[in-house]
Amino acid sequence: MPNYLLTGAGGQLGECFQTVATQFPQHQLICATREEADLNRPETLEKIHAATPFEGILNCAAYTQIDKAETEKDKVTAINEEGVANLIDFALPRQLKIIHFSTDFVFDGHQKSPYKETDPPHPLNSYGQSKVKGEQLLIQAKLPSVIIRTSWLFSPYGSNFVKSIVFKAKKGEELKVVSDQYGTPTAGLDLAQAVLSILDHPALFEAPIYHIAQGPPASWYGFAQQILALSGSKAALRPILSEDYPSAARRPHYSVLDTQRIQKNVSLTLRNWEDALADCLQLIQANEGL
Repeated sequence: MPNYLLTGAGGQLGECFQTVATQFPQHQLICATREEADLNRPETLEKIHAATPFEGILNCAAYTQIDKAETEKDKVTAINEEGVANLIDFALPRQLKIIHFSTDFVFDGHQKSPYKETDPPHPLNSYGQSKVKGEQLLIQAKLPSVIIRTSWLFSPYGSNFVKSIVFKAKKGEELKVVSDQYGTPTAGLDLAQAVLSILDHPALFEAPIYHIAQGPPASWYGFAQQILALSGSKAALRPILSEDYPSAARRPHYSVLDTQRIQKNVSLTLRNWEDALADCLQLIQANEGL
């Protein structure tokens, strides 16, 4: 039974992996929070490996606060760039596999068709820039690795768009949501299940990057409409333009991800995000007593 170290286990995606892990008994996950496996303190990785050797790493550790990244550049660099470099230095002599997660925000949104893995990155903000640099480090490293880009992640855990809309609607707040940014919402639980289902696929590490996201494309406003409809909320929802929504970081107007490579190479397909959203809302309502 191969062991995988799950870094960032306390984050949103890490929580998703922990939730679905029992469905995949062929993989033993060693779940570690940032305090337990700090990429900026390699000795913490060495301690875990000495106690319980592992063959691969699922790297969910990341700085993901997009607006704060504009003023906390040292922090985002330390985790998303230097942390990846440290992870590579640790894995290289042991030839450990690395599955690393990245984002649609590596693109600038000027394209009018779904972004493929081969399209050149051109990020608009500090967060995206740090993720591109982390990707480049991993691609250049001489070890078995794969980068999985995803987008608009939502789940019952952590802070995300779905939970924000649900809670604001519950308070009776008027919701103003941008209608001119398009992407592919993706359920974290579905993503975690997908990744664990293909860990042993012989073609997984044949490509440096895969896009895993759910369809169909949607705007943030359309996404919010579906959240309210499925949760039975009558909250007022108003579309606005990006220019009318103040934010520290620029965001791409179009960051839809093309998923044909993963579908072809490992025969992976995901259900649509609307069905995943319905399940996610049930869990949020149950967990929060709504």
